[in-house]
Amino acid sequence: MAVFACGGCGVALTAPVSRVALPVHARQRYGHALLPPLMESGTYAVDPEPSGPPWRRWGEITAAEAGARGVHAPVPALSFGEPGAIVVAPATSATPC
Repeated sequence: MAVFACGGCGVALTAPVSRVALPVHARQRYGHALLPPLMESGTYAVDPEPSGPPWRRWGEITAAEAGARGVHAPVPALSFGEPGAIVVAPATSATPC
């Protein structure tokens, strides 16, 4: 189990959480009202895909770069940020100190 803490002061930000695989539907943009919660309470996942800035417009991306990311149709922009974002579904209650 892991506990995520503030990098500046060290205060715990989560209760103990267990790592799970990122749900396959995590990037679904529509229909979340019809889905159950993406992850169980008390879990976290690491997103292996790049996220956030820098963003590159479709015209700046080669077909090989887009294809390597599984994108085969034009999109407005594609993230070339750092991979490894953390997705947390905290436990409903933390253990008191």
